[in-house]
Amino acid sequence: MKRLAILIAGLVAVGMVNAQQDTQKTNHEMQTIFGKDGQPSVGWFVGIDQAYTQFDERDVWMGGINFGMTIDHHLSLGLTGHGWYERDKMYYKDVTENTGAYLEGGYGGLLLQYTLFPQSVVHLSFPVLIGAGGASYVSDKEYMEWDEDEWDTHHEVLDTDVFFVIEPAVNAEINIVRFMRLHAGVGYRYTSGFEMINTSDDLMYNFTATVGLKFGKF
Repeated sequence: MKRLAILIAGLVAVGMVNAQQDTQKTNHEMQTIFGKDGQPSVGWFVGIDQAYTQFDERDVWMGGINFGMTIDHHLSLGLTGHGWYERDKMYYKDVTENTGAYLEGGYGGLLLQYTLFPQSVVHLSFPVLIGAGGASYVSDKEYMEWDEDEWDTHHEVLDTDVFFVIEPAVNAEINIVRFMRLHAGVGYRYTSGFEMINTSDDLMYNFTATVGLKFGKF
């Protein structure tokens, strides 16, 4: 975690230096949302992410995907989703008095992002996720149930809930080639309405460190 934080800090510093150099090189022409022909520049993107966070000091790894459109190189609008995995690490032994369970779930929603100096090799972006999530406690105890012409193994769902989530972040991005960017950053996740048995309502409040790749026309 410390090494990742140092890497992100380094990328941010390089991005600020590049931004200052680009500012010095630009002329005094007014920069507007719409181009010379009166039409905005519209692009698109598809991205994949790998994130690390904690739920009550328990290490959590999440995978994510996002896609959307980019307007005038700076503003991005899209959808994003994240889900945690490594199921065995999400086992809670005291969910009920005599039953343990796995915490399964994820969250996603609208993605808004503003990018500073997007044409610099290294630059900064500020994404915000606004949406909802769902979580369930799935029992580790198995039971058999007849399903059509065979017996199937099932696990009881002890509790489930939906919740609101907002996650602002700051990323350092590197333009690898014209159609691909690498990014790394840190965000903070807030949730509201998370209520599950024998579980703190602020379980998911925490920082998230993310690395990922983005492909598209920026």
